[in-house]
Amino acid sequence: MEKINGLEDTDQLPPKVCRMYRAVLQMLEEGADASKIRVSTITERAGIGKGTAYEYFDSREEIVGCAIVYQVKTMFVWLERVMEEQGCFQNQLNFLLEEVEKREDHKKCFLRIVHMMTDTSDFNRKIQEKMCVEELKSYFPLNVFGRILQQGVERGELRGDLPLDYMVHCLFAHLLTYMTAVTSGRYLCTEPETLRALVYRGVMNELAVKKE
Repeated sequence: MEKINGLEDTDQLPPKVCRMYRAVLQMLEEGADASKIRVSTITERAGIGKGTAYEYFDSREEIVGCAIVYQVKTMFVWLERVMEEQGCFQNQLNFLLEEVEKREDHKKCFLRIVHMMTDTSDFNRKIQEKMCVEELKSYFPLNVFGRILQQGVERGELRGDLPLDYMVHCLFAHLLTYMTAVTSGRYLCTEPETLRALVYRGVMNELAVKKE
């Protein structure tokens, strides 16, 4: 049997692999350390034998890594599609802020990506290597947001004098600020509702074309 490598189309995955992915993601949502999740715990939650895991994967790291890649691909394919349905960038930004506030799974996924891409542990370096292969680049959050922002530039809504990668990082930074406020608002003086308006204004002031 050919091993799973994380590059498969999500609709072509064997059912047992999907169950293992769901088990991993559930544990991560519960706060488990990705580098310490055991194969036996994954398979027990998935309702399959431990040996079955090794029919599809070579190691625990591969199971967890592919599950995270699967979540990133699934989330950002969906996000790009629904963002395009919003029409203008103002609506897209409002949609993103609403998702941050109401969708706990998306917020945790975003924060996990930020940690994963900045952490220097051996485990996360392996995830970084898996995420950065050529076949996955179109799904990568920076590229998804880059395409959305580029469309805003082409529609004349966003500034065309800024490097696209800077615009992506600007948007990410503001979203991360709002996520932090929503997650730990009770420890901050500024209420999340107030901060949302400030974050929206900050992004638009930075990236939008100034109206005469």
